[in-house]
Amino acid sequence: MQAVLFDLDDTLLDKSSSLMDCAWGFQCKYNACAEPEKFIKAFVRENEVIQPKWAAFRKIAKECALSDSLAEIMHVDFDQNFAQYCKAFPRALDTVRRLSNTGIKLAIVTNGRDFFQRNKIEALGLYGYLDAIVTSGELGVKKPTPEIFLHALDMMGAQAKYSVFCGDSIVADMQPANLLGMTTIWKTQRQSVQPAAVNYRFTHYSEFGSILGQIKFDRA
Repeated sequence: MQAVLFDLDDTLLDKSSSLMDCAWGFQCKYNACAEPEKFIKAFVRENEVIQPKWAAFRKIAKECALSDSLAEIMHVDFDQNFAQYCKAFPRALDTVRRLSNTGIKLAIVTNGRDFFQRNKIEALGLYGYLDAIVTSGELGVKKPTPEIFLHALDMMGAQAKYSVFCGDSIVADMQPANLLGMTTIWKTQRQSVQPAAVNYRFTHYSEFGSILGQIKFDRA
């Protein structure tokens, strides 16, 4: 095995929990809404959707009757400080550390604005363990486009057929990685039938080491 590549949001980063903590932090900081639960729900929902952040905060403001000026203040605050609320899934960081100690190359391949994604990676304490970080914001190409995966592999000098991709999205992670010849590991809470593009699946990082032990390559 030459390399393990990870997605970031909802794979290593517990995005929903992080957004929930951030939402409560903003509610307390700005006394944002007379109905806190309404604000929390809107904040998490709109920031989980893939859309420009200015659009997310405009929708939150409209739903919770906030002023445009407060929405913009929160938007700027979110861009600058969301990383401080970020938390990894249990045992995700231990998994990355252990893989790093084995000498396997490690990368994160993620869609999103470069500064924003890198701030989250730094906040999680992952920088020292990674051989490559590729963001769509920096490269100008988003998953599931093959180029973003190939760029990460090239940065590490790794071949797809001897590499593993771990992510939560079937469309953006599993399918393109599978088509490139990588072994795929799906991070999921679902109990549905395993899609064809998925080689292995897990819900908790305590399972990850065992899965890697099952993967066999012809060589390397």
